[in-house]
Amino acid sequence: MTPADQKIAQEIEAAAVELARGAGQLLAGYFGRQISVQFKDKHQRDPVTQADQASQEYLTAEITRRFPSHGILGEEGASDNEAQTLGADYLWVLDPLDGTTNFMNGLPVYAVSIAVLHRGWPLAGALYLPWPQPEGGFVLHCRRGGGCFAGDQPVSVHQSEQPVNNRLIGLPASFHHYNRFSRQHRGPVGEPRSTGSIAYELAMTACGFMQYSIFGAPRLWDMAAGALAVQEAQGTVMTRLPKSKQWQPMQSLVPSWEEKAPTLKELRGWTAGLVAGNKQVAPLIAQNLRPRFRLGSKIRQWKHRVFTVKKT
Repeated sequence: MTPADQKIAQEIEAAAVELARGAGQLLAGYFGRQISVQFKDKHQRDPVTQADQASQEYLTAEITRRFPSHGILGEEGASDNEAQTLGADYLWVLDPLDGTTNFMNGLPVYAVSIAVLHRGWPLAGALYLPWPQPEGGFVLHCRRGGGCFAGDQPVSVHQSEQPVNNRLIGLPASFHHYNRFSRQHRGPVGEPRSTGSIAYELAMTACGFMQYSIFGAPRLWDMAAGALAVQEAQGTVMTRLPKSKQWQPMQSLVPSWEEKAPTLKELRGWTAGLVAGNKQVAPLIAQNLRPRFRLGSKIRQWKHRVFTVKKT
């Protein structure tokens, strides 16, 4: 980056740290109390609380006041005009409370995730984590090329050439139902944990507490800040974007942005597989991930192909 770009990135990172801390303090006022809950799905597995909404309202208002020319994509509050609204060159991607189910059940395993993309490239990030410290948690923050810090202390990913059996790894709760490791990988894989918060697990990976973590299909607001944190903590993030069958080190999250800016609706639908860890282990794990054979799924695919042929 040019000196001017670095100055902008530093300003944005500093603002993101302040906003993450402010949102974390706001959430602390709701934590452990009876709060109203709504659900986005009929199975009541995707909750949104008044704490989520208050955190996003605070973040949106502050970003709009400080950076009026920047765009905002938040998990909560999708608007009707997003199909016509193009993503701004500087786009703040917000998860005001990642780990809502943990939060509403009194489990302090959650995060506020703030990322800033510049034309699809992660530029800066800040995550509030509610660790029991005298100041009530800390902010993990980074910017591209500037390193990753927990408060003012630099952090780095766990370093090893192979997975270690007695070190933690982050896996989705449904991982073993849909995935497996290839037979070529006969070594250790680690001690699995599922925390219920993608942003939290990425932060734990950046800090070296988890040796690596795997995510099936996170949204932009779940992963953008934490993935940049892993990269800046001397690690790597392997991605498999929707139009690619190959795992690649994370670069731009929207490679087509330079040709045509996406709409907010398109960005809201973004998903990709991720494997985050150090520069030896993350690629190794990504290369050895395989989908698990599921007979029911294969039968449905076969029926779909048969009926499609008959109709044509």
